[in-house]
Amino acid sequence: YRILIEYKTRKDSLALYWLRRDQTSDGTHPFLLTNNQFTYARGIFPCQDSPQVRFTYTAEISVPKAIRVIVGGRRCKSIIKGNPDRYTHLFYETNPMPSYAIIIVAGLLRLHNFNRSKIVTLWAEEKHFEQSTRVLNFCKHAIDIANELCGFPIQEEYNICVLPSNIPEIELQCRTMIFVSSTLLDEDPVFMYNTIARKIAQSWAGGLVTCKNFQHLWLIKGFSIFISSEILQSKYLPETDEITFMRRRIFTDLSVKMRLYGVDSQQKLVPSLTDILPKNISKSVPDEVGYYLLDSLRNDLGGSTVFAQYLKHYMRTFCYQSIDTIDYDWMVNLFSYFDSKHEILISRLDKWLYKLNLASMYNRLYSSVQNQCDILIQQWITTNTTDNFSSVLTEILLCENINKMYFLNYLYASPIALPIGKLMCIDCIFPFGKQTCQIRFLLLRLYIRNKWLKMVYNALEFAREYCASTFASPIFHDLYKLEETRGLAISEFTAIVGKKSKMLPQTMEDIASVLNINLKDIYKLTSEESTLHVRTDQ
Repeated sequence: YRILIEYKTRKDSLALYWLRRDQTSDGTHPFLLTNNQFTYARGIFPCQDSPQVRFTYTAEISVPKAIRVIVGGRRCKSIIKGNPDRYTHLFYETNPMPSYAIIIVAGLLRLHNFNRSKIVTLWAEEKHFEQSTRVLNFCKHAIDIANELCGFPIQEEYNICVLPSNIPEIELQCRTMIFVSSTLLDEDPVFMYNTIARKIAQSWAGGLVTCKNFQHLWLIKGFSIFISSEILQSKYLPETDEITFMRRRIFTDLSVKMRLYGVDSQQKLVPSLTDILPKNISKSVPDEVGYYLLDSLRNDLGGSTVFAQYLKHYMRTFCYQSIDTIDYDWMVNLFSYFDSKHEILISRLDKWLYKLNLASMYNRLYSSVQNQCDILIQQWITTNTTDNFSSVLTEILLCENINKMYFLNYLYASPIALPIGKLMCIDCIFPFGKQTCQIRFLLLRLYIRNKWLKMVYNALEFAREYCASTFASPIFHDLYKLEETRGLAISEFTAIVGKKSKMLPQTMEDIASVLNINLKDIYKLTSEESTLHVRTDQ
């Protein structure tokens, strides 16, 4: 029997990024991207959207001829079916996939193949096309390294899609595709490559092997950070600034997460997700701890060469499967592979999985990444002077953007409040308008946290311009935490909702949650005000 279900998605569904033409970078045609993270896929089609449920599928998508379509991370067969002004794109997925890997992209996109090769293809709007090509060389290198490192090489097709700036950084685990935010293209190359390497790593950790449910999300995130670190270490020499930044970024991400969400909720690598909303799952899973566990196992079980062979074995054993940490899957396979190392494994896994003391581990990790720059920063934080940085610290910070990022993250994570004089000193060294998007974002969060109210309107303007949830939600979060700016944050957000802005409904939903307000109430309020305004004009 064949069951046919007619299914219609709501206009405001969180499962779809549906951009009006004025919300895209080029401003000429609308753009569509599915967002099947966590349990959102059920908003597009009837399914059990747990990672352990895998299925094959077919798709038939009709669009105007100018629009290009990618489904499941791959190109489709295009035919004219009925209307001569439209193409119908047909796609067939023969490998069982979890619902989050059902990805549909439709937009006015240019494509470019790497060195006439049809394996790696770039897709981008015209505005970002030339700038986007700079990532191709690194992507090809990263894919080659991951092919060698993990096995199961990608041989037929791999797509890189550059997204409009109002769509947040997406980490959908797709076997043959990654998404890159257009804001990333202006960033420091080391930061950009670091971010892209993580995305490519998820084509194996998540695209090839995934977790049974989100309680075991570390199997995706931890393995992807581990694989991406190997990719970067193959590109850069050991102990260079680039490798130091990679290690520090992992540590900094963990420290910021601890600061924002606390320690108690992350005492286990496999946490309880009871009463946790799907969109908040990633906040409760300490991805970085998963990386440190794998790094520890590599050191304890025979070193890089031995662990590299295990990584291939892991991918080969669980390819196109959904696994968990303990019951019959990862741990059982680990003990089977390292048959002579049971005592070490029991000791390590007992500590990491069940008796994790994150605060203690944090202190040990900090000592491993600390260097001269950290010591100088600590001295500068604790000194009473508001003079400029020491000449040595200034020289270090002005050398590379990656050092600026580390410095600003360090200050933000520090429990010590900074006086306005020191913030003004930072503003002199890092003129706000001359920084990359990421550094401006970090500067603004630091200024708000330390109550430099002069910068509040800069922060609001930044959130309106870079209106993806990646940037806008944390800015509004910080403004809401301050009693002095809480009311302003709510009123400014209400104004954004009432206007035809580039901000997407998903981002508005995130910010409304941060501000503890009901987005539907704002829609109703702005609608009533609009109606009243029209009647007054009449």
